[in-house]
Amino acid sequence: MSQTIQPPILPEGSPDRAVNCEVALEAAFAALVAESEAQGWTAQETAETLLKIATEHIHLLGAAVEPKA
Repeated sequence: MSQTIQPPILPEGSPDRAVNCEVALEAAFAALVAESEAQGWTAQETAETLLKIATEHIHLLGAAVEPKA
């Protein structure tokens, strides 16, 4: 599984940059899901696990940028 992720075409702060990122990641995401399911994980297990990993990642990012008390 090797998908190339394209770099951003829009500058940071652009209102459409999130959509640009989504388009850039779609093929790699689809390949990851397909590979997971090909290895025997169910679609539900794959989706729940990817959501868990993404949620944990966003919490780590939030913790990294929040000021310490």
